[in-house]
Amino acid sequence: MFGEHVHSTRAEQKRRTTARIVGAAARLFHERGFQSTTVRQIAAEAGVSVGAVMAVGDKESLLSQVYDQAIADRIPAPPQPATTGAAPPAVDYLAHYFDPFLALFAENDDLARAYFRTLVRGRPENAALGALRALSEDNLAAAMVNDGMDEARARLGAQVMFAGYLGELMLLAAGTTEPQQTAARLGTIAAFVTAQEGN
Repeated sequence: MFGEHVHSTRAEQKRRTTARIVGAAARLFHERGFQSTTVRQIAAEAGVSVGAVMAVGDKESLLSQVYDQAIADRIPAPPQPATTGAAPPAVDYLAHYFDPFLALFAENDDLARAYFRTLVRGRPENAALGALRALSEDNLAAAMVNDGMDEARARLGAQVMFAGYLGELMLLAAGTTEPQQTAARLGTIAAFVTAQEGN
C-alpha cells in the first residue's frame, strides 16, 4: 500500500517535470527559434538539470512533443449522427478537419520545417504521429459512416485524406505551396473521397 503511494507520487512528479520541460522548450522555440535554442537553456527555463531534460528527450524529440501536444489539443471531434434533421455533410468536416493543424504550421515557418524534418527522419519518438494518424482516420471514417457511407469505403477514404494531408505538409515545409492552396487541395480530396459511386 505504502509502496503504491510512493510509486504514484513519483510518477506524478515525473509527469509534472516532463510537462514543465516541454513547456519551457515550447516557449524558447517560439521566442528564439529551434536552431538557436539549446538544451542548457531549456533546462534553465524549466528549472531542472540538463540530465533531466535529456531524460525527456533531445531537442528534436522535444520539438516533436511540443507539436504533438499542440496538434492533439486541436483535433476536431467528428460530427454526431443527427437525431433530428440532417447531419452536417461529411465533405465539410473532411475538408476542414486539418485546418487547425495547417494554422499551427503557418504560425511559425521555422518551427514547422524543423518539426517536419523530425517526421521525415522517422525517429522512434515520433510514435505520436502514428497515434495522430489512427485518431484522425477514426474521426474521418466516423464522419463518413455517419453520412451514410459503408465502413470499408469510409476507412479507405480516411486513409486517403490523411496521406493527402501528409503530402501537403511536405509541400508546405518545402515552401513550394501556400496554406490557401493546401486547404483548397484538401477540400478537393474530401470531395473526391465522399463522392457517391455512380455520380
